[in-house]
Parts: sequence; C-alpha cells; structure tokens
Amino acid sequence: MKAWSWLRRTAQALSGSLLIWGLVGVPVDGAVIYLKGQAQPLVGFVEASDDVTIRLRVTTPDGDELHRQIRRNEIELLLQPVNPTRLSQLSPDNPKAYREYAEELVTKTSDPEAVETAKRLFLIAAYLDPEKEGRSAMLGMAPLADGAQGIKQLRALAFLIDPIHDASLLDGNQQEEASGAVVDDTARNDAIHALQLLRRGDRADARQQLQRDEIKSALRSGTKKITWDDCMALIQGTCPGCEQGAIPAYMLQKLVAAELELSSSQSAKTLQPQWGFFLDGSFQKPLPVLSLEKATPYDPKKCLFRDGQWVEPPAK
Repeated sequence: MKAWSWLRRTAQALSGSLLIWGLVGVPVDGAVIYLKGQAQPLVGFVEASDDVTIRLRVTTPDGDELHRQIRRNEIELLLQPVNPTRLSQLSPDNPKAYREYAEELVTKTSDPEAVETAKRLFLIAAYLDPEKEGRSAMLGMAPLADGAQGIKQLRALAFLIDPIHDASLLDGNQQEEASGAVVDDTARNDAIHALQLLRRGDRADARQQLQRDEIKSALRSGTKKITWDDCMALIQGTCPGCEQGAIPAYMLQKLVAAELELSSSQSAKTLQPQWGFFLDGSFQKPLPVLSLEKATPYDPKKCLFRDGQWVEPPAK
C-alpha cells in the first residue's frame, strides 16, 4: 500500500483535469507530473516555470519540503487539478457556475488545492445567491468538513439559508463520506494493477486480468472515471484514436483518473460519540457563530479570480 501513498495526497481523481502537453510560461499551482520511464508520478506545487524547466515543490511523507528542477524534455505527462483559466471565467452574475465547478472539485478530497478551491467556490455561490444556491452549496461542502461537528454546522447553515427552513436538514447522519465506493482491498489493488498494465501497453495481460469477475465488480463500484467497456475498447483498438496500439490523451487521462479514484476507495467509518467529548475543555467553549462569513477562512466578497488572486469586484 505504500506504493500508493502519493495518491492519497493528490486529488481523488483527476476527472476534468486540464491536460497539458509542453505548456510554456503559464502559471501553474498544484501539479501531477509523470516523468518518462517512471511508473509513479511526482506530486507537488509548481514554483516556477519557463520553456526549459519546471521547479516543483514536493512534500515528503515526513512533512519535509523538497525542491526539484525538472527539464521539460523529461516530462511525459503534466496534469493540473485546478484550472486557473476556468476560475478566471467565473462571474458574480452567474453564482450557479461557482457551485457547479465546486462539485467537480469536491471529489478530489486528497488534493489540498482542490479542497480549498471547492470550499471557496461553494461559499461564494451561497453568498452570491443564498436563496437559490445556499442550501445546495452548504450540503455540497459537507464531504470536505472537519469531522462530524463541521458537517452539523454546514447542515445548520443550510437550514438557516433554506427559504422553507426544511427541518430534515438538521437530521443528517453521522457517517463520513467515503472517498470512493467501498471496495475489497485485494480486488481494488488488482483493478489498479490491470489499469497500470493497460496504461503501459500490456494489453494481453490487461485483458486477462479484466476478465475476472472481482475486477469487473471493483471497476463498477470503485470508479466512475472509466468503465470496463472503455478498457476493452482500448484493448481491442476500437475507441477513437486507439488504432495500432496507440493510447490517445483522453483515454490516458481516464486511466490515470480511475487509478487515483480506486486508490482512494475505503470503507466508510461511522462516527461514534465518545463520553470524553462531554468532559473535555472544548465542550465548554463558546458556540461558533453560524454565518456564511464565518463558515470558512475565505472571504466570499472576494469572488473574482484575477492574476492568481481572489479579489472583490470593483465598486459600481
């Protein structure tokens, strides 16, 4: 499982990621870089970029930061979880677009940049149009909340914002959202291995693995990024661009996204209240103020993304 630790620090899946080949001179934040001849990618944040090299900041499992200079001719594939161009196109005139992009990013629960951006976008959508977007935005943010208390606060906010004040919002449940469907560990790892074989071009071995019922079930239950039929179309060369053994960029992206999503599948855990909760000092602290402005560390008034920063719209 250590071989997959990097996956749990990245987006759960890179569906909808911006696929970049030979990108030059464009500011990039979080990135997943596949080097030529390397099975495992580098995951980190791009600090600088020019037409020759990329400087990547990588956090080790021990929490240390490493800085690596990578030549562009060594890169096979560069994936960017959050698309700055799309952020810059968001406008206060269309609050729904903020929520819709947040819903795409919310699945990437292992990528800190995607999580932060999703929280901010949900918050902005609710702030700009609380009547139409508030309830959906607060409930959409729930999988990103810090524990059961955070989920309760978001549901309470949804209740306060909801025009009809639906009391069922306060019920909820105490089950954490799993970052993927519950999949048996062995079947999940075998499915990941089959996708890796396919990505490396070992189609005969991949076909043999994909015929197993447990792997079919793992793909069906553990990922929405690729289907068994997609895999077979790639093996048989019947998908667009798959002829003569080639793996087109869109299919490669599907394979990588499915590997990431499967790696994050885990059994959902039920949160059980502990008696210590009622006895420790945190129980006696003042109750938090329930408001959109206090829901996250982000200022919802700063709803325009310009030059890599969130800013307030100019005064009218």
